[in-house]
Amino acid sequence: MNVLITGLNNYLGKRLAWHLADEGYMTSCLVRNEQHFLETTAEHPNISVIRGDLVRERYTPAITEQVDVAIYLSQDSAEWNEQYKNLELLSLINFIKQARRSNSQQLIYITRLRTPFIKEVQQILIDSYISYTIVRISNIIGKDSILMEMMKRISSRLVIFANQRLVKMRAQPIALQDLLTYLSFIVLNPAAFNQSFDIGGPDILSYKEMLNAYMKQIHVNKPIISLPSLNNRLSAFFISLTTGVSVSTARAFGENITQDLLCENNHIHDLFPHECLTFEQALKAALA
Repeated sequence: MNVLITGLNNYLGKRLAWHLADEGYMTSCLVRNEQHFLETTAEHPNISVIRGDLVRERYTPAITEQVDVAIYLSQDSAEWNEQYKNLELLSLINFIKQARRSNSQQLIYITRLRTPFIKEVQQILIDSYISYTIVRISNIIGKDSILMEMMKRISSRLVIFANQRLVKMRAQPIALQDLLTYLSFIVLNPAAFNQSFDIGGPDILSYKEMLNAYMKQIHVNKPIISLPSLNNRLSAFFISLTTGVSVSTARAFGENITQDLLCENNHIHDLFPHECLTFEQALKAALA
């Protein structure tokens, strides 16, 4: 089976490509910067790299082989503005062109739970006349994931200050391995064709509860001081200041949690009743 996957410069992308290759899929990775991808990914006999730009439609080498499933991972953005949306949709349309030329049986679009233009994405996928699956995911708990890195940096501070709005927001974080298990179930599964799924873990927690659980695991005991809510730009600067991540990463994170990140469509549990790790179990696995 052949897989074409793009969007590999985020946390999940490279791990998903490696996971599919381990499962025996011949995995073609469409990336802009071949050197950067190879530097951060060990060699695998089932992984090949195609250097390309979906906006300009330039690919080296050309995508000519049969593709059974095409996977598009939406990228995190600090600004969900009209320009970003137009580029994202153009990239998706051009990716679909390649999937159709390669006789793909399934298109999988993976994004975060709160993508504001998901209806436009779904209509484009419907119009492609290829069986599609939309997967919306919550925060990932895994070694070096964004959430884990932020909790690590926040807990290292002498005093922990937090935006009042952010610490109250709730989410359903999921262990990386559980997410990969769900995605393996979805790949080329007719039961998942023309469906949309929300995927998260079993626990609903506020970000303050997550941070407290993380500090308990690493045996750190510090109070969390909540400060009044700020606008998005000031909030991003504050997150950057208190965690050490870049302002653009902090802004993308802040945009992602302007409201609770809870799964609304849990239909996947009816099709595949997989028992996920709890938040504490996922933390232990990631820290180990």
